[in-house]
Amino acid sequence: MRRYASGDAGPVADVFFRSVREAALTDYSAEQVHAWAPERRDPDWFDRRARDGRVFLVAVNLADEIVGYADLESNGHIDHMFCRPDVVGHGVASRLYDTLERHARSAGINRLFVEASESARRLFAHKGFALLRRQDLVVQGVDIHNYVMEKLIGAAPGP
Repeated sequence: MRRYASGDAGPVADVFFRSVREAALTDYSAEQVHAWAPERRDPDWFDRRARDGRVFLVAVNLADEIVGYADLESNGHIDHMFCRPDVVGHGVASRLYDTLERHARSAGINRLFVEASESARRLFAHKGFALLRRQDLVVQGVDIHNYVMEKLIGAAPGP
């Protein structure tokens, strides 16, 4: 686990695209995943996000390849958490989340929230998030859904 660094944008863009297009097929139709990620995003989009003040973490394997990433905005919103399909189910997302929560606590953030996909919903529920509601959306003309979830946390104890 490490912070986003210069040069990570291309591999992060690949993780996002493969995660949606391949891993999400277990919970969404081909039409839905194509609407969600119609093409590979420009790596500059990820680079701008990683440099806007949010906590942006990447998970790397022993070969130093990026296999997952996650971000945390200053208001407690976890906007992205994606893993390469070959590491799904191996604890990468769990470790990314745990690191984000530690950052949130140390920053004095008391509430984390997310709009989670079907598979992410299971992870966040396991991590203690409460389901607030299902969101039914239309993306690129295709019906798709996710779940609004939150977790109330306490800030890290002082010295």
